[in-house]
Amino acid sequence: MRLKLVFRLKSKEIPKDYRRIFMSFIKKSLESYDENVFGEYFRNKDPILKDYTFSVYFGKCSFEENIKIENENISMFLSTSSYKTGIHFYNAFINMKYKEFPIKNNVLKLNNIIKLPEKNVYKNEIIIKTLSPIIIREHNKEEDRYYYFDEENAIDILKNNIKYQYNKLFKSENGELDIKVLDFKKTTILNYNKKIKSNLGILKIQGDKKILDFVYKSGIGSKRSSGFGMVDII
Repeated sequence: MRLKLVFRLKSKEIPKDYRRIFMSFIKKSLESYDENVFGEYFRNKDPILKDYTFSVYFGKCSFEENIKIENENISMFLSTSSYKTGIHFYNAFINMKYKEFPIKNNVLKLNNIIKLPEKNVYKNEIIIKTLSPIIIREHNKEEDRYYYFDEENAIDILKNNIKYQYNKLFKSENGELDIKVLDFKKTTILNYNKKIKSNLGILKIQGDKKILDFVYKSGIGSKRSSGFGMVDII
């Protein structure tokens, strides 16, 4: 399921570390809707692998100390491979319509929810473009390491990341996966006041149709549920 949420800001300015605002909105929506459902996705200090991703679109804007947008409307796009998650989120967002959601020096209000059509994966190959940056993270006990696409081992780490997520969520093995970077741009994003390497661009991915469908609908890479790795098929 793919949703578009249209918000209005009280003032035309939002912090650069804006993804955490929308994560808070998602949490508040689920918690207000059903505490048991909220518990399926969030537990204190107990990470739960999520089956959704999101991206935020500002329209014309400028990046200064904060992000300044030309009008008050901004959109959040949310995508999930799970019909159950999609229904829970849709119902939770319906309950938040027209309610003011305070953020730092501003107010966010959800005015509209639109269910978007999804594309079908017919072949064992897709070409995707990023709607939010892809994070490649190598997780270890000492310190996480982040990669750009052109760094050594980056693509192998990304492949392993996708396979791990798919196997964990669906309890299913999958075959070989091939990823080719057709075009990309290095970018550094701010996430909880920490600067992280990330990637924008176009990728060709070959593999089982089920895992390609998962990549398209639930995102690719690390921190997908934090607003990273959302893609579209082109």
